[in-house]
Amino acid sequence: MASRRKSTLLAQGKERRIDGTGWPWRVRLYAPPPGGTGYQVIFKAPAGEGEPWKRVLRRASTEEEARRIFAQAEAALDTEKETPVASHVRASRTIRTLGEEYLTDSRARGKQPRTMEQRESRLNAHVLPTIGDVPVTKWRVEHSRMVMEKGAKTIFSNRGREDLRGQLAAMRKLAWRLGWLERSIDPLDGLEVGKANVLHGATTHYVDPRLRPETRQVKAMADAADKLCGPEGTDSLMTRLPLFGTKIRVAGFGGLRLGEQNALRAIDVFFDRGYVHVNGSWITPRGQAGFRGPVKNHTLHEVPLPKSLMRDELLPRVKELLRLPAKATLQQVLNAQEAERQRRVSLAAREKDKSVAWWNYAVAPEDELWLFIDTETGLPVKPEMHNERWHRVRKWVDENDPDNAWPKTIVYRNLRHHAATKWFHEELGESWEVVAQYLGDKLTTVLNHYVRAGEDALRDSVTKLAHR
Repeated sequence: MASRRKSTLLAQGKERRIDGTGWPWRVRLYAPPPGGTGYQVIFKAPAGEGEPWKRVLRRASTEEEARRIFAQAEAALDTEKETPVASHVRASRTIRTLGEEYLTDSRARGKQPRTMEQRESRLNAHVLPTIGDVPVTKWRVEHSRMVMEKGAKTIFSNRGREDLRGQLAAMRKLAWRLGWLERSIDPLDGLEVGKANVLHGATTHYVDPRLRPETRQVKAMADAADKLCGPEGTDSLMTRLPLFGTKIRVAGFGGLRLGEQNALRAIDVFFDRGYVHVNGSWITPRGQAGFRGPVKNHTLHEVPLPKSLMRDELLPRVKELLRLPAKATLQQVLNAQEAERQRRVSLAAREKDKSVAWWNYAVAPEDELWLFIDTETGLPVKPEMHNERWHRVRKWVDENDPDNAWPKTIVYRNLRHHAATKWFHEELGESWEVVAQYLGDKLTTVLNHYVRAGEDALRDSVTKLAHR
């Protein structure tokens, strides 16, 4: 009878007596028997409340992996944390599974639908097709490089590549937190995104002044939209957005994001105080009905608007929404607005969720008092339709008012940059701290976007040299 092949003991842990029997035992690591290839880590783990501990065997194909399991078992027993899982469980924890956990974690953190769509798109387009079946325990920097190389074929902006790397970094952090990847292993170590050229004294997020529209251009676009989308307009596609010119002025002189513009209601305008209360955003997830969600960063803020815009353009619309006669006085409008706010306050008080107030009390979208709508649906316009109409206005200005033409390189959202720099900071003389409050952004974000160190000194030097 052949003798049984014995494995060699490579390491053993500290003596323990915590299994309920009183007998001493240790975590042990064995080398493969002669002719074998599998390393073994043997220890004990609790089986359940009040039940005796059971013997656990974990296998590994390499000594490095076996010693890692050995260290995990020792640490888990010392800190009373979860002991190393079986090899088939480790094998099932792939990058694909980690991606699902990442999306679930993002939803639990309350990320906005648009953000979730972007994260899911990057995952499906670049990460999963490249390394989706790689076990998380074997995720290394060469895998991350493969993802970035694939992304570089379709992502041409430096910002887009940074977003892809940032998503890999977030997944790495989650893998560490879940215990799926050893913290000593960094699959992004040395993986850098090529740096874009930036002006001296500027950050990578700095908005070039050439991308900040001039006030004359903003006015020209708004006036053209009044003409094309107003009651005298002849194109039915344009007249579906009757207050498009007013909307452009709200963006250009208030700095609201597109979702915030779409979410404005009659009760959000405070005519007696000269500002609008920005408290929500119109969100349109792919393939789903739109809804009014929270404002970005959950930061409520007030934005002052020119009196002419408030009284001449928004006031008539609010009267219409509140079913007041066109000749109603300002005080009558204020009274009707406050009555509607108080009605919602009373309804919100019945909710279990105490964070519900007049401004975020849920109302059916078709029953809301929207300032800017698509007349075909009675709801805020979809971003795709909004942008298509915007380009129609831009082309009209190109042909009929070329001196104030809107450059193709400047997109609609850059109206926010005009509000921040040309209007709030330069025209009104507000400090960057105040500008940040009006925009609903952090001060550091605003400074990174608009402030370039040494720019004032450069401007002074150019002025002096102009006279020499």
